Amino acid sequence: MADAFEAARAEHGRWRLREGRLLESLEEMEDERRRLEEELAKVDQQVAYYESLTRDMKKELGRPSLSGLLSSLRRP
Repeated sequence: MADAFEAARAEHGRWRLREGRLLESLEEMEDERRRLEEELAKVDQQVAYYESLTRDMKKELGRPSLSGLLSSLRRP
């Protein structure tokens, strides 16, 4: 009976260690998820900025016409 009790105690100890490793892994994954979400938010901001910049440049410069393109190619 004592052997069965010791075996159960050892098994319980192994499960507790495994639980600790799993909880640690979950915490690491959560940290990585947060880091990736922050990085994605920065990328979204950059995309919005460059889309806005592109729109502003198109408004300011207008669409290039064929004659404007040809004259720019003729310039030395």
